[in-house]
Amino acid sequence: MTRDIFACRIYQGIHQFPQDQMALMQLHALAVHATLNPNGQPWSRQNRQSLLSQVGNGKFKGLDELVRKVIVDNYSCSIEQATAREVITYKGQFIPLHVEDTDLSAVYWLDADARPDPERQDYSGAFVLVNPSGAYGSRKLPWEECRSEIIHPKPGMLLVFPSYLAHHSHPYNGERPSVEIHFEFKVSPNSGVAQ
Repeated sequence: MTRDIFACRIYQGIHQFPQDQMALMQLHALAVHATLNPNGQPWSRQNRQSLLSQVGNGKFKGLDELVRKVIVDNYSCSIEQATAREVITYKGQFIPLHVEDTDLSAVYWLDADARPDPERQDYSGAFVLVNPSGAYGSRKLPWEECRSEIIHPKPGMLLVFPSYLAHHSHPYNGERPSVEIHFEFKVSPNSGVAQ
């Protein structure tokens, strides 16, 4: 019910690249993380240097093109500005609740090794999109569903959502790090398209 009130378009799909290309992007993301994030927390990178500046050498070219196509096709808009950064999450770490100061956000998982057990209320490594009504309390009527979207990442998964949606992750329990590329986009509506 509250999802109907606060409707928003969210895209979720699996887009696998060849295994060697996935491995190369993953290695490069880990190397950038080691260089630009001396504190080691997934949220502590001290600058906004974009990985997209490295598209020319081919490391993330196919991924950037994929995400742009999904956004244009599914949101009927033009991309005005884009940035991307690596987010690496090690065992015990998590991404705190936040929003982005852009229009659309996208997350692509190159690797994810979490082992959640939702039946036991263990959401280890889950990425969560929070319904805006959650800011006004956690009470709900007996017939209402969960107010948050809980996404269990897997390699090759792409998630696109409005940047105003608060999001976070549950503490990660995988042995291998979660390797993600987070994109932020400023967009404008395509002319002549009903929004």
